[in-house]
Amino acid sequence: MVVLCVATLQVGWGWGNKDKEEKKAQQMEQKQENQQSLKTMKDKTPEEKQAVVQKHHETQLAENKAYQQAAHEKQMSELKAKLEKNAKLTEAQKTEILASREKQYTESNVYGDQRRSENAAFFQTLADDPKMTEAKKRDAIRAHFQSQKPANQAFREQQKADSKVEREKILSEARPVQVPSEAKGSSANTAAVEGSSSVNTVTQ
Repeated sequence: MVVLCVATLQVGWGWGNKDKEEKKAQQMEQKQENQQSLKTMKDKTPEEKQAVVQKHHETQLAENKAYQQAAHEKQMSELKAKLEKNAKLTEAQKTEILASREKQYTESNVYGDQRRSENAAFFQTLADDPKMTEAKKRDAIRAHFQSQKPANQAFREQQKADSKVEREKILSEARPVQVPSEAKGSSANTAAVEGSSSVNTVTQ
């Protein structure tokens, strides 16, 4: 009887809760920094406020890029270590998994850069319009980011779909595990089902 050992293949997808918690902590820290920055601008002119906001934005952007790069390198290092111990995958399959992860990281960076360029142009338009009151600016900013949500969601869903296709491709090519004839029966079938259920989906 041949059983596909699926459980060992989960190492290529999903980073776990620890990375999510670290990212959330970093976002909370920047949110607090934003609130503190706003408090320092109460007595400043519109031009001074704009300069402070621009500098603050550039600082946080650099921090975010450095954080994302460090997190990616850590995740890739952990993934490579796990793949090295995985005897169920061929070297070609391991290389394919790593290449797929690098490709998605690059695509995410490109998409993020495009969004930041669009946002920068939008904010510059607001700053150059003397007729825009603070209330109108807040409404325009809210509408601008709301309009981006469908495309952002579509991008994330496409990456998840691509990962699923890659995962299923690797699973279909994986080397089967030979089970001794005396192990036939319910116990072997149960192991196959439990193994299949343990595959993680990608979290972006």
